[in-house]
Amino acid sequence: MSTAANVLSAPMLPRPQFATKLPSQQPQRPSPTRRRPSLEQGHALEILGHAIEYLVDSRLYETWDSPADAEAVHTLMAYSRAVFADCEEVMSWQQRLQRTLMRRLHSSPNPTR
Repeated sequence: MSTAANVLSAPMLPRPQFATKLPSQQPQRPSPTRRRPSLEQGHALEILGHAIEYLVDSRLYETWDSPADAEAVHTLMAYSRAVFADCEEVMSWQQRLQRTLMRRLHSSPNPTR
């Protein structure tokens, strides 16, 4: 088994579940978080992405396995997620309103019975 196969089969992400209900019966997932990176953050994400791609592609046809290769890819992926999480979050006005209402709802004292 090649290192690239180890990286791709590593238990980092949950396996997709097949739908047992009709799409209209399934709860709606929240929209994905949109981020606006600065110039430096965008450059860092680009470099990390290329490094991850290079490591995976260069080990695709190798016959020996090295746990260090998989660890390097996972480390680069963690840095990429950290840079992305530091980027400014972009929200629509509906999302901002919903977040404000939820904060007020959770911060209000509960009435005693």
